[in-house]
Amino acid sequence: MEIKDTKPDYDITDRSFRVRAWGNYKKETGDALIEIQKDGKIYKEFEYPAYKIWNIAAHFSDIVDGELENDDIGYKIAGSTGFGGVVMPKDINQGA
Repeated sequence: MEIKDTKPDYDITDRSFRVRAWGNYKKETGDALIEIQKDGKIYKEFEYPAYKIWNIAAHFSDIVDGELENDDIGYKIAGSTGFGGVVMPKDINQGA
């Protein structure tokens, strides 16, 4: 069964964007699958550390603002480590 056939950990819509996350995507690496749709079509899919998926949810409005401005600031806010570092999305189409 494909992971997307299971219920996502969250499903949030903001303006014309929708985000869904599956925290159990890659248990061996601890990565989650994040899918962002725009106008009902897949816009981005990426791996993200499962322990940080709720940061994507909490800052989804910032992410949408950034996408509309062609800026990655929303991802940087969501991925902040609090110690000057940042965790950025890992595009699954780049082969990890």
